Amino acid sequence: MSIRNLFSAEKVNTGRQPAVDLCKTICIILMILCHVFYAVKYTNTPSLSASYIAHNLVRLLGAQFFMFSMGLGLAYTRNDSPKCCFRRGIILLLTGYLLNFLREILPWMIFGSYPMFGGVMTQSKFLMLLSGDILQFAGLAFLFFAFVKHFKFSNLTIFLITIVLTAIGALCANEIFVKLSNDNFYFSFIGLFIPIKNFTANSYVCFSFCNWIIYPVTGWLFGKVLKHCVNPDKFYWYLLLISGPLLLLAWAAFDAADKNMWMILMNPLTYHQQNPIILAVYMNIIAIAISLAHIFSNYFVKFKFWGIIKHFSSELPTLYIASWVVIGWIAGALKMSHKSLTKDMDNIFWLFVIVLLLSEVYVLFKNLYKKRKKSSGQ
Repeated sequence: MSIRNLFSAEKVNTGRQPAVDLCKTICIILMILCHVFYAVKYTNTPSLSASYIAHNLVRLLGAQFFMFSMGLGLAYTRNDSPKCCFRRGIILLLTGYLLNFLREILPWMIFGSYPMFGGVMTQSKFLMLLSGDILQFAGLAFLFFAFVKHFKFSNLTIFLITIVLTAIGALCANEIFVKLSNDNFYFSFIGLFIPIKNFTANSYVCFSFCNWIIYPVTGWLFGKVLKHCVNPDKFYWYLLLISGPLLLLAWAAFDAADKNMWMILMNPLTYHQQNPIILAVYMNIIAIAISLAHIFSNYFVKFKFWGIIKHFSSELPTLYIASWVVIGWIAGALKMSHKSLTKDMDNIFWLFVIVLLLSEVYVLFKNLYKKRKKSSGQ
C-alpha cells in the first residue's frame, strides 16, 4: 500500500487513539517525577544520576507532547467551536494563575519559607504570582484556536500564521533582556507572547506563545489527517521509517558542526526558547514517540492494565494541577532542600509515590462530585 492510498476522503479513524493515551501517560508520570526533583533542588549537572535522567526525559517527551496531544485532542473532540475554545482558553489562563497562588504563594504565607522557588520569590513575590507556566500557554493556544476558527481560516492559512509566529519567537530568542525589579511585572505578560531571556532562564515565563504554538497547531493538523487514515498501522510504520533516519541525520549534522546535540537540547534556555532547528528535532522525536507508542499499544491494549493507561491519559490536566499543589504544600511544610533528600534516592521515589497517590485522591473526589452533580440534575 502506497502512502497516498493510506488515506480516504471520508473520516474513517475517528475512535480513541491508544498511542496518544500511552504517550500522555508517560508524559504525566515523567512530569510529576521531574517536579518532585525540582522541589528538592536537584542539580542540572550532566551525569547519570536519577534526577538528571528524569529531568531530561521530560525535556524529550514532556511539554512538547503535552501541547501536541492537546492540539490532536482538539481535532478529535466535538466541542471545538470558537465559543468552546474561547471558554477553555480563559479557564486555563485563570487556572494557571490560581495554581501559582496555591502551589507557591499560599504555602509561603503559611509556612514562612518556600525553598522551591526561593530565588524567584526573593526578587518579587508578585512577579512569582504572575509567572507563566504550561497552563497559561495552553490558555493562549485555545484562544488562538478560537480566533482562527471564528474567522474560518483554512488549514493552510493557520499553518502559515503559525510559521510567522514561530519566526517572531526565533528572532526574539536570546535578544530581549530586562532589568528585574518589583515594578516590572508587566514583562510577565509580555513574556507570555515573546521570549525574554532572563525571564525564561529564571522560570518567570517558561513557555512563550510564539515559541511553542507550533506544537498544538501541528498536533491539530496531524489529528485532522489521522482521522482520514485507512490503515494506521502502516501509516505509523512509514512515519517511523521517515522520522528515525531524519533524527539520526540531524545528530550527524550536529556532530559534523562539532556540536553536541544532546547537550544543546538539554540546555534550559535552548529548551524554552526553541529555534526552528530545535523545533524540527523535537518534532522528529514526537513522530518517533507516537509511532513506537502505536506499535506497542497494539499489543498492550488487550491487557487489563490498559485501563490505568486510559485513566492517566484522561486525567492528565487534573493530575498535573493536583500534583503541583501537593508538591508545593509538602515542600513548604517540610522546608525541603537537596541536603535532606537527595542523599537517599529511595526518599525521592517515595515522595513521588505520595504525590501521585494524593493527586489520585483529588481526582477521585472530583469525579465523585461530578457524578453526584450529574445525578442530581444540576
